[in-house]
Amino acid sequence: MNKTKIGIVGCGAIGEGVGHFIENYLKDKAVLWAIADKDTEKAENLLDKLDSTPSILNVESLIRSVDLVIETASVEAARLVLKKAVEFKKNVVILSVGAFIGNHSILKEAQNKGINVYIPSGAICGVDGVGALSSGRIKKITLTTSKPPRGLAGAQYLIEKKINISNLKKAKVVFRGRVSEAIRHFPQNINVAATLFLAATLKSGSLFREKNIEVCILADPSVKANVHHIKIEAEETTIEILIKNVPSKINPKTSALAILSTQHLLNKIFSSFKVGS
Repeated sequence: MNKTKIGIVGCGAIGEGVGHFIENYLKDKAVLWAIADKDTEKAENLLDKLDSTPSILNVESLIRSVDLVIETASVEAARLVLKKAVEFKKNVVILSVGAFIGNHSILKEAQNKGINVYIPSGAICGVDGVGALSSGRIKKITLTTSKPPRGLAGAQYLIEKKINISNLKKAKVVFRGRVSEAIRHFPQNINVAATLFLAATLKSGSLFREKNIEVCILADPSVKANVHHIKIEAEETTIEILIKNVPSKINPKTSALAILSTQHLLNKIFSSFKVGS
């Protein structure tokens, strides 16, 4: 039986966690074939931490050579990965969900070519409920994300707006606005907003629009975890979800749950079809 060749684009905290998972738990069904990162040094550092010896390739060469592509890098990288995965007819896992905002047509292209696009639940538990409600009528979604200041440090938006989050004594609102704006200004911090929006518009007949979701980001020195308070108001029900994610020890901008959810998705993928079929 041929093993599925997997390529990882993005060699940071999630890429490392996924790489080890493939080596330790999917070794009978898959092989980590290649890795890629715009920072070659990061790719080389990851290679040193792995037991296997995947090739270090550029994104296009990686996608050409593997069966399944896993993007763990950035919205910018995800857009390129999606484009090339569709072009070369390769299944793909996308973590930087912001790549789909304003780009829903790529999903239709993938569907028309028989390509599977997988999206982990990321830092959200209960996202399947939001997807179910997309068949009905979701009126409004509110997302309030509180993060330790160090998890937001260096964001270009804060620099441009001259928002100082050092030495905070209490929570400070640093952003309030729409999903597309949140993703543009905080691409490494607000993947949850994009996932919620995508889930809410999962059904093609969904009446939910971007204007119906409000995103608020706080820098809060009192929290040690990334805290997401989600409220979904629909005709059928009202759901409130409170999530306190522990930041990754490798990268405070990434939650540990984001890594676990990607590993969980891979488990589901490889248990739901026969490798090589």
